[in-house]
Amino acid sequence: MFLRFAAGLLAALLAWTAPAVAADDAPKVPSKIYAVVFGVVFDPKGEVDQLRMLRVLDIREGNKEATDVVVPDRFVTAVRKMLASPRYKPKPADVKAEEIFTYFFFDPQQPDRANLDPRPKQR
Repeated sequence: MFLRFAAGLLAALLAWTAPAVAADDAPKVPSKIYAVVFGVVFDPKGEVDQLRMLRVLDIREGNKEATDVVVPDRFVTAVRKMLASPRYKPKPADVKAEEIFTYFFFDPQQPDRANLDPRPKQR
């Protein structure tokens, strides 16, 4: 009898505290995320030679161009840093002297981050 009471009390206590803990630990969901399209030219060593921002797209509006969004220089610097990382940097043998196109997700609330990916993780 006491075990049932203790188990019920424990279950009620866990149910009461779980939402408060989950709400505190939940990651901050960005209000709006944009895709920023860049043109990139790599030098023969695989370093970024030229980087130009081409357009900003509102991905929640069917990739409509977001003309009212200002992308700060801090984001472009973060993109340049990402392109220099081993994940993106091409091998010298793969470098061609032509512009390639890529995009990075931009959250105005986190302008220093170019490593955002709002897509759901695949299992």
